[in-house]
Amino acid sequence: MNGIFRKKIYQKDKTGLPRKIGVLDLVLLGIGGIIGAGIFVITGQAAALYAGPGIVLSFLLGAITIGISALVYAELASAYPVAGGAYSYTYASLGEIIAWLVGWNILLEYGIAASAVATGWSGYFRRFLEESLGIHIPKEISGSFNLEAGTYIDLFAFLALVFVFILLTIGIKESATFNNFIVALKLLVLIVFVIFGLPHINFANFSDFLPYGWEGVWRAAALIVFAYLGFDAIATVAEEAKNPNKTVPLGLILSLAISTLFYMVVSFVLVGMVSYKELNVPDALAFAMYKVNEPIIASFISIGAVITIISVLLVMGLGFTRVIFAISRDGLFFKQFADIHPRFKTPYKATILGGILLSTLAGLIPLKILAELVNIGTLFSYLIVAIAVLYLRKTEKDYNPSFKVPFGNILLYINIILLMVVMAGLPHETWIRFIVWCIIGLLIYFLYGYKNSRRIES
Repeated sequence: MNGIFRKKIYQKDKTGLPRKIGVLDLVLLGIGGIIGAGIFVITGQAAALYAGPGIVLSFLLGAITIGISALVYAELASAYPVAGGAYSYTYASLGEIIAWLVGWNILLEYGIAASAVATGWSGYFRRFLEESLGIHIPKEISGSFNLEAGTYIDLFAFLALVFVFILLTIGIKESATFNNFIVALKLLVLIVFVIFGLPHINFANFSDFLPYGWEGVWRAAALIVFAYLGFDAIATVAEEAKNPNKTVPLGLILSLAISTLFYMVVSFVLVGMVSYKELNVPDALAFAMYKVNEPIIASFISIGAVITIISVLLVMGLGFTRVIFAISRDGLFFKQFADIHPRFKTPYKATILGGILLSTLAGLIPLKILAELVNIGTLFSYLIVAIAVLYLRKTEKDYNPSFKVPFGNILLYINIILLMVVMAGLPHETWIRFIVWCIIGLLIYFLYGYKNSRRIES
């Protein structure tokens, strides 16, 4: 048992990567990861199916839950400013098998998120082709596999991920300047939506503010947690941040605060423009503009969504392949996936695997199921990280992070409770899929990872 709980020792000041990323870059990186398909896609579906106009409160509940988690990540990032995020934190605190389960679920986060984002992107792209260019897509290739609906594959979602993973195999060098441009475009699109949407708000749409009751707000919060995923990307680049003890916590907090403000304002305008009953569509923001006879703005939003969501696909795809690479390099997953291409200098085997799996999921599985799968795997990782902080505070005398969660004796326990409450709001089918995923992960660990782990203290 001691072997499976063995810990890695990270030297705080040891890094093989140059520290070039400042506070602004970190904030924009966080916003770039957070604001994506969640705001463009999930908002409408969560309002239609669960919360109605109360979706605004769902975003607030999600922000509080994830906000405390961001503070927890900030504390651990200041204690362990190394690459790897939650996987590295748990390896240093709770041991190898827990780190493996967290890493396994981070794969679920980045992998399924990429598929979900591709599905949302496809909805906007099809809407743009049909409404702006008059190109009509055959029904058979315009949705996930559903015999009753007459759809067999979401072809554009499938092809989008094939394209992204081809690029990632060849080699994609994401620069801070490029990311900043994409984030600026995202925020511009949302600001334009709010400015042109405000005059079309019909306050009668708010008359039935909680059509599904408080339970609906809770269940919607469990779904729209998907919209907040991405802030943890900041923690994964702590090894490359200038003065990470200060800049990483600040980047985490500011990016989440700015994103939450945009989410609440946009969701308020959206459910004010169009009845929540009509918003169960994959392109809610553009759909709302078409409904109020603003086709030019709708086309602008569709184009903006198409461009900016592609950047999220790249980030998620990149994260998926790098997590496989890191775990494989530690020996916990098949070592072949740590191979580097001699010419392109990328983990090409991990990338090819990701391309095959995720493009297939994007083409065949409905968006709602994908989003719920992402949420439960990610919330599990956040929960374990919160427990890790409590464990370190109580057992490790040398644990001395430069940033600590304020009022930790209260907020850390509230964080754990809120995460469990939000997780409980997910459907039973999602829990079954999550348990199956964890069982598969444990089988891989005991049949392969345990025997092949390098277990090198570094």
